[in-house]
Amino acid sequence: MKFARLLLAVVLVSCASGCVQSGPEIVPIAGTVTFNGQAVPNVRIIFQPAPGRMSWAVSDASGRFALEYDAEHKGAKVGTHTVYVVDEGAITDPTAIMAGAKSQRRAPELAQALAKYAPDKSTLTVEVKKADRSFQLKLD
Repeated sequence: MKFARLLLAVVLVSCASGCVQSGPEIVPIAGTVTFNGQAVPNVRIIFQPAPGRMSWAVSDASGRFALEYDAEHKGAKVGTHTVYVVDEGAITDPTAIMAGAKSQRRAPELAQALAKYAPDKSTLTVEVKKADRSFQLKLD
């Protein structure tokens, strides 16, 4: 009888440890990207942890964004991230060009600021510790 209880306890502990979600802790991160106090629309924001999977978002017309980790998780991994910003407006869409769309040019000061945060240049790091739905990403 004691052996049966011991065996049952081992099985229950094994099941409990196997039922716990594994993987990194992901927390919601959303906010606004600005330059000189003005919203920056249509930029891809990338949070790249070391090591780990990146999170990303594209800012809307008001500069708002919400990071996505994967199809099931919104947010970013807890830890230190290098932040990259890519001008989505600079990406050429051949079908848009054929339809006669004009590319939207950025002010030279903003274009220069965006260049500082390119994937091969950015030195901006942030520490993700907890959920933050009012994150301020200032590109000044």
